Amino acid sequence: MISLILAAMIATPAPQAVQATLQSCGPENGRFVCRYVVPDIEIVPLPGNDIVADAPVAVLGSRSGETPSAAEVEPVAPETTVTPAPERRTVALDAGILTEREARLVARCADAPWYAVCLPDDRRAARMLKDKQDAFETARRAVTSLLAEGDCEGAVKAALDGGYLDLAGQARAFCQAGAASAAAGED
Repeated sequence: MISLILAAMIATPAPQAVQATLQSCGPENGRFVCRYVVPDIEIVPLPGNDIVADAPVAVLGSRSGETPSAAEVEPVAPETTVTPAPERRTVALDAGILTEREARLVARCADAPWYAVCLPDDRRAARMLKDKQDAFETARRAVTSLLAEGDCEGAVKAALDGGYLDLAGQARAFCQAGAASAAAGED
C-alpha cells in the first residue's frame, strides 16, 4: 500500500516553482539592497474554475488561435466617486517608547541565555533598547509621582529634562485639565 502511494507521488510531476534571478546588490540609504528579476508567469485557467475563467483576456493572455478584441484588452473603468478620507493624525512616539518589533527584539535577545538564537548585533541592540525603555519608565515614574504631589511645573521639567516632549505635553495637559476642573468647582 505504501509503495503504491510512493509510486503515485513520484509519477505525478510537481509544479515548477518560479525562481527569481539576482540582478544587483549594493548599499542604498544606509541599507544593503538586492534587486531581483522575476520571470513572467502564465495563468492557465482550469476547467470548472470560475475565478480564473472570469478574468479578462488581457490578464490571462490570449489562448492559442484566439485574438483578443479591443473591448477585451481595454476594459472600461467603472465610474466611481472618490470621497476624501478623513485626515489622520499621527502620534509621534517618545524616544523611550518601543515599537512592536523593537519590543519583540528586547524580549527575545536582551537577557537571553547563551544558547538563544540571537546574533551578537541583535543582543547589543536589544540591550540598548532595553536601557532606553528603562530610562523612559524611570522618567515616567518621576513625572507621575510629581503630578500626584501636585507639582505640575516639576513634572513638566522632569519630562523635558529626559527629552520626552510628548510626556511633558501630557503632564501639561493633565495640569491644565485639573486647573480647569478646580476653577469650575469654585464657581
